[in-house]
This record gives sequence, C-alpha cells and structure tokens, in this order.
Amino acid sequence: MTNINDHNNADFIRRLEGIRRLSSPSLEGIDDANLYSEQLRENFIRIGKLSTENRDFLDSELFPILFSQQPLSDAQTDELIALSESLLSATNVENLDLPIVSLISDRLLRDTAEHDDTAAAVRRLDMRMDTCYALMLMVSRVRACPQIADRFRQEGLAIGRRFLDLLAPEHFEALDAECREIVLTDVRYMAVFYEGVPSGAPGEDPELRHLDMVLALADDPFYRRLMPDYDWRYFRYRALNYYAKTTDCGNERGFDAATLSVICDKTEEFGVLWQSDPAYFSRYDGEKQVRMLLVRNRYLAGRIGYDECHDALIALYEQRDPHQYDLNGIYDNLQLPLEAICQLNREHLSPDDIRRLDVFYREMVRYAFHMPNSGSFSSMLEYCLGIIERFIEVPGGLTFEEVALQCLAALHPPTYVHSMMVAKLATCMCGHLIDRDPEQLVGAPGCCCVADVLKNREALLDYTFHAARCHDVGKLSIIDTIFVYGRNLFDTEFEIIRTHPRTGWQMLKRYPSTRDYRDIALGHHRWYDNSRGYPDDFDTSRSPVKPIIDIVLCADCLDAATDSVGRSYRRGKSLEDFIAEVLPECGTHYPPWLAGLLNDADAARDLGALMEEGRRETYRSTYILLNHMNRAYAGPDADR
Repeated sequence: MTNINDHNNADFIRRLEGIRRLSSPSLEGIDDANLYSEQLRENFIRIGKLSTENRDFLDSELFPILFSQQPLSDAQTDELIALSESLLSATNVENLDLPIVSLISDRLLRDTAEHDDTAAAVRRLDMRMDTCYALMLMVSRVRACPQIADRFRQEGLAIGRRFLDLLAPEHFEALDAECREIVLTDVRYMAVFYEGVPSGAPGEDPELRHLDMVLALADDPFYRRLMPDYDWRYFRYRALNYYAKTTDCGNERGFDAATLSVICDKTEEFGVLWQSDPAYFSRYDGEKQVRMLLVRNRYLAGRIGYDECHDALIALYEQRDPHQYDLNGIYDNLQLPLEAICQLNREHLSPDDIRRLDVFYREMVRYAFHMPNSGSFSSMLEYCLGIIERFIEVPGGLTFEEVALQCLAALHPPTYVHSMMVAKLATCMCGHLIDRDPEQLVGAPGCCCVADVLKNREALLDYTFHAARCHDVGKLSIIDTIFVYGRNLFDTEFEIIRTHPRTGWQMLKRYPSTRDYRDIALGHHRWYDNSRGYPDDFDTSRSPVKPIIDIVLCADCLDAATDSVGRSYRRGKSLEDFIAEVLPECGTHYPPWLAGLLNDADAARDLGALMEEGRRETYRSTYILLNHMNRAYAGPDADR
C-alpha cells in the first residue's frame, strides 16, 4: 500500500480551491456580457482538466488507502490527518470536500479501533466529531429530509458520550495533558449537536441540562487542579455563548417562559464576561453579535418590549460593514436581518417594516454574490437559507420567485442559467404543442377542453415559463453539494441531491405567487409513466398540472444534455444527438408526444435557435444581473 505524495496532496487542495473559484467567477476585469459568457465557458474547460487530475489522484493514491483493509502506517496516518486538516476548518466550519473528510476520519477511526491506544482514539474521535458536526450543519439545510442530518447528529452525540465517560476521574487522570484538553473541549462542544432540536419539557431540555453540567465542570476543583494551564475562562465563555444561542431564529425551538428567563440570565452573564475583556473575546465574537444575543433574549424573556427589540436589531444592522466577509461579517450582514425578520409581527407590517424587508433581501443577494470565493461559505449558506425559508411576500415588494432566482444567480450562475434555459425551452415546447396537438394540454390550469387550450394560449405559456424558472429552487439548500466537480458523487451526496424537488415544493407552496408551481418542482425528475425517477412517492398522473410537468421534464433533460457549461464540463450533445437518444424512451421516460414534436421542422428549428443564440442571450442577461449585484443591486431582467 503506497503513501500519499505530499506534493500531490497540496496540488489536490489547490485544484479544489481553483474549481470553486472557477465555477462562480468574479467579474473583475470583465466589462462585457459576451466576455463573461466566454470566460465562464473557458473556466469550465479548466474545471474539466482540474477535475480529471483530481480523479486520478483520488483513484491512484487516496482511495486505495481509504478502502484498504490493511493497517495504516505511521506515515499514512500523518498524511491523512494533514489532508483532512487542509480540507476542513473546524473553527470556521468551512470545507473544501466534506465527504472526503468524512471518509478520512472514518478510516482513521477504524484503524485506531484495531489498537489498544486510548490517546490515539481520543484524537481520532475529536476529528470525527468535528466532521459529524460539519456534515450535520450541511445537510440540516435539507429540510425535506431531516433524517439525513439526524444520522450525523446521533453519531456526534454518541462520540460526545464517549468523551463524557472519559471525564470520570479514574479515566481522566490516566490521560495525557493533550487528551485531557480534547476531552474537556469536546464535552463542551457536544452541545452543538442539539441545534435545531425542539425544546424538551420544562427543565428537561437535554442541551440546557448538558450546558449546566459544563458550567459546573468549569468550577470543579478536581479538573482545575489537573488542568491548571487550560483556558477555563474561554471554556466558560463558550458554554454561556451556546446557552445564549439556543433561542436562535426567535425561539424557533419553543422554550417556555420560565426557561427563556433562565436563558436570558445566562446571556446576561455571557455579556458581562465579554465586556470584562473585549480585546480578548472579540477574537471569537464581535460586539454586535453579543449585543444581538442580549437584545433577542431580553425580548423573549419579556424584559424589553417589541419596539425596543426591533429598533435595536435594526440599529445594529445599520452599523454593519457590508463588505466584511468573515464569520463576524456574516453574523452582522445575515444573522441580524434573520433575527429581525423572525421577530416581525407578520400580521401588522408597517411601511417601515416593508421597506426594511426589501433592503434585507436585496442586501442578502448582494452579499451572497461576493461569498463563493470567500471563506466561511457554509456559514453564509446557513443564514441565507434561514432568510429565504422565512421570506415574507408583501404587495408591491419582491416576490419569492425573484429572490430565489437572484440567489441562484449569486451563488451558482450555471444553475441560474440552467433555470432560465429550461424556462425558455419549456415555453417553446408548450407553444408548439398547442399548435400541433392541443389535446395534450387538456387538463392544464383552466383548460377543460381543446377550445380552452387555444383560448388560454398566452396564459399557458406564461404559466409554463414561470413554473419552469422555479423548477430548481430547491437546489438553494444544496449549493455546496452542487459545487462537487472533481469526483463522482458518493451515496450520501446522491441522497442529498435527490431532495431538491421536495425542498423546492416546500418553498414554493408557501406563497400565493408561486403555490401553483409547486408540483412542477416536485415532479420534474419523475418519468412520464411514473416508473422511475424521484421522489418515488409522487404520482405525477394525479397532479392537475401533469401536462406542464411533462413539458418541464423534457426541457430539463434537453438543456442538461446539450449544455457544455455547468454539466460536469462535458461536451454538450447536439439536438440531433438528443433526439436520437430520447426517441426510444418516448412513452416511458418521456411523453409520447415528444417524438412528433422533435421531428417537427419548425419546432426543431426554434429549439435549436434557443440552444445557440438563446443560450448566449441567457449568459448575457446573467452577466447584466451579476454586474448590478457587483456594483450595488438590481433585480433580474429576464423577460420571456
């Protein structure tokens, strides 16, 4: 079994960083829409080359070690640890390839289990705990399938319980100083695995009980005697910080009044501790973050009123630096507006509330645009998704469709381009289908017969365009999985990818303006005959918009097959190649009418034009949108 070459290891990291930058390029030095289109195409050609090199590295050097049943050598262990640390920053919860980190940490843990070495086991468990939390945080954004996140939550809690066992005096005394520090730190860190879990019965919440134990530990003379040089001040500070954060998103977990009062007391203690040494503690939390936690928990505990809370959050937001992209900048630019939105009285929005919502959404998109090539991308996604999930649609304001599409453009331009192309192709197909075989549209919204289809032509085209634009909004929750270009996806990643139709359905159904599009998002990966595809529990034949689902299915596959950008950087097929490929599957994968439509000269001509000039125009309009984001902000100009 070979070792990993240090030089190749570094090159692998460099290529991963390059792939992320290239997939969402900066507009610096690009002052023309055509140049942007060409730049993106050139970038994905470069991504293809980098990815080929990374797959060679994985297949020839890393995977043989990870999947071997042979014990690891000391050199291999050191190399795997170094690679994992390069791929995952536990401090910033930022990663370049988290599933690879997961494989590495699992391999190291399995190898340690073969030896009676407590110190090595503690170090490997520490690495695995960091990995589990990062995985839990990443997949917890996939609200449609909470069971995926819960797998990593339960594994993290199980590791935490092993560290709790090591706190027993007879075990703790036997550890060396480094392992003692790891055990103390990870016993405190265990609290993060309760994030997002609904509150337990009053006085019985497991996270709060755990944090009470941690705070008592900070004063225990036994542990302080054995660890005199440990940073007990920070230990207490972080435990109090976890306490204060349990009410994130306006007490979403549902703590009762008595518990909120206790949480507020701990938050006050946290604030006093921060103020005792701002120079020291500001390395971990900015002053605005501390003040936000105090304001929120005082309001939730009934110690200040709604107006005082709301005004304080707005004042803190207005003090932010909109160009600060580290963790503190993310808190100021995204968590503060998220908290303000969570506290709003949705039934009685004032004109000022409506104006501020508009500012929050526009600034969120601008901020997100600058993040893909910055650090802490995962944390930024967490708060962006929080704002999107709590979006408030008001008359005359931004619609959910607009904000969701702008976020796609900011975070991953190829996915935005794909959404726009599917909308154009689907609308073109719908128009030709109305002309050729209007019976196929009977059953679509407002169409009980052929006469209705013909009479409602423009309404059908408009519905198809907007529904198709929204078909992939669920991908907002899995952008970092979409960023995976340098290797084949693992089973868990396929599982995550397959959640985006249901996530999109959940998002779209919340708003009157997009509710009618929800089945399009849910069904666009189901086969025409419902024999395959996902989600497997959705029968499209029972949907009132089945004809439009089938059209979007066809348009989605056509764009995916013919686009050479953003689709694993392969050379796109021609329309003729696509036609030859799909004809045998008409009636199973695709609707029977697709064969006739694709063989119609007029339809083929129009679709071909969209795939050429239409795609170029989509890239041009994407550049214009992103350029507005880069300079200030402007909504998309994406006419049918």
